[in-house]
Parts: sequence; structure tokens; C-alpha cells
Amino acid sequence: MAKISLWKRATYWLTMVVITCTTIVMLSEMILRLSGRVTVESVRTASEKDFNRIPGAFEPGQNLTETPHPKLIHHVSINSLGYRGPEISRKKKPGIVRILCLGDSGTYGHYVNDDETFPFYLQEMFLREKIPVEVINAGVPDTTIVDQLYYLKRSMAIEPDIVILTFSENDIDDLAKEIPTYLALERNRKLKSSSIAGLFYRVVRDTALFNFGLRLKAKLDNVKLSRGRKQEAEPGPNGTEERELLWKQYADYLNQMKSYLEEQGVMFVFNAFPTHHRIGKNAGMNGPMAKQLDRVEGLARSMGIRTISILQPFQISMLTTNELYLLPYDGHASKKGHLIQANTVFESIRNDVVKILSTR
Repeated sequence: MAKISLWKRATYWLTMVVITCTTIVMLSEMILRLSGRVTVESVRTASEKDFNRIPGAFEPGQNLTETPHPKLIHHVSINSLGYRGPEISRKKKPGIVRILCLGDSGTYGHYVNDDETFPFYLQEMFLREKIPVEVINAGVPDTTIVDQLYYLKRSMAIEPDIVILTFSENDIDDLAKEIPTYLALERNRKLKSSSIAGLFYRVVRDTALFNFGLRLKAKLDNVKLSRGRKQEAEPGPNGTEERELLWKQYADYLNQMKSYLEEQGVMFVFNAFPTHHRIGKNAGMNGPMAKQLDRVEGLARSMGIRTISILQPFQISMLTTNELYLLPYDGHASKKGHLIQANTVFESIRNDVVKILSTR
């Protein structure tokens, strides 16, 4: 009788724990959804099966609206090849110039619609002049040049004629990550392909709690990187040496990309994009970041790479930081910022595109 009584009590308390945990989870999910500050849909990277058959990084065929904040609601579509934006064929059509845009979340277009990104605007500018161009948005958030070199080699399957690499001002620091993003995504693909973890992922991936967890993890990762940046900014041999090693890595990868594209006969363009801290009345960056744009532009030019700077067009636009970027909600470029960037790149490479077409 004592054993039965003990079993009943254990069952009762276990049931209460399950009910309590379930209630907490459901209430948390409801609160997060009602807050309007956590999306219940987010763009998914490709599964192992898809990744082996497409050149892009994302799960093909997605069409969704992300709602990370009431002021940052935006629409995203992923085509059948795993790139953001309109559908394209794997094989390039005759008489078309293909431009591949590499970069991180700035190129991808965090928090703006498909038709408000720099690659989309760039294609529209060419088509407006009846110049047959396809611009492919190969931007992948949270990446730097080591990842972008990896995705470039995969994207050669779609036969680009011009590759534009956009430098964001966190790219040097991002090289300090313990694991490059492309390897982290590889681990995620394998995890999602497993039976138990894959089933759990499919069940929770469109919940506010899951997406909130992803955002929290990203913030914690940024805190770790920020601490590393502060240490590097401190005077003394260690901070200087660490940062110089990152610069050397960046130069090595940039040179690898240049050499690879030369072998493929593809034109290479380096596009330097400024952070919002450089724009406006109170603009100013201290420490190792102060001359970062000048240094990276000088590095690219010293290698003989066509280099475009977006800083001056932003400055002469007379627009405020809140107009050029999504401030005060986020530091990524607004649709106006993307438009100015696209126009600057268009003016720089227009004649090159025409020359490429004239040789065919």
C-alpha cells in the first residue's frame, strides 16, 4: 500500500510539473507574439539535402513576412537556387551579364523588403537603361570574408561575370569568431538532418520562443565579440598584435578571392560600406576603428581591385543617419541607404557591363 501511495504522489507531482511547464511555455509564447517584437517566421538556411543541389545558402521557395519589431516588418522571398530575390535560371541565358553580390546582412538586406535591397535596386537601374543584367543577392547574414570566399566558390555554378564584395565595418572583428559562420551552418544542417533533432526543429522553428532564443544567442555572441574588441582597443602589445593578425587574415582571404576570380576570368569589385557612426554631426570613431575604412580601401586598391567607397555619397546626400539607416530601431541601411549604394555602384560599373556585352 505504501508503494502504491508513493507511486501516486510521484505521478501527481510529475503531472503538476508537466502542466506548470506547459502553461509557462504557452503563456511565454503568447506574450512574445502579442508584443510584436519577436517574429514567428524567419528565413531558414538550407537543409543538407537542399544544400547539396543548390548554390545558395537558404532553403529554397520561402515566402514570408518577418516581424522582429513593429517598425521593422519586412517581406522576404528565397528563389529556387537558395538566393534572396526573384527567380533566376541556374544556367545563364545568352546576352545576359550576371552580377553576384557577396556580403553579410547589409548585402542581404536585413529588415527591408526584397525590392528595397541594394542588389535589387542595382538590377533595376540597369534594366531601366535596357541593359540586360541579372543581379544575384548572395548576401548571408553574420558572415565575413572567409565565409564569403566559400559561398563565392559555390556560386560559380551560376556563371557570374562580375562579383561585388561589400565590406561591412564588423568584418575584421568577425574573423575572431571561434567557428566561421559557414562551418556553424554546416553543423546546423547535419543536426537538422538527424531524426530526433530534425523533428524537434520542424515543430518549434515557427514559434516566437524559438526565434527569441535565436535572437538572444546572437546578442550573447555579439557581447563576446564586443569584449574582444575592447581588449584589442586597449593600448599595449597584445591588443595591437591581435588586431594586426586579423588584418593579415583579411588581406590573405581578399588576395585569395582576387586570384580565384582572375583564374575564372571574372571581374572583381570591392565595395566599402560605412557604419552609421561615421555619418552626421556627431560622427566619429575612436581607437582601431577610426581609420578602418581608409585602410581597407587602400588594401583593396594596392591589390589592383576596383574599389568603391559609399562613405562620400552618404555624406553628400545630406540625409540624416535616421534616413540612411534604420535608426533608432536598428543600425542596418534603410531603403534610401540601399538606393544610394546601388546608384554609386551602378555609376562605377556601368561602362564595364556595356563592354562585356559588346564582346559577345
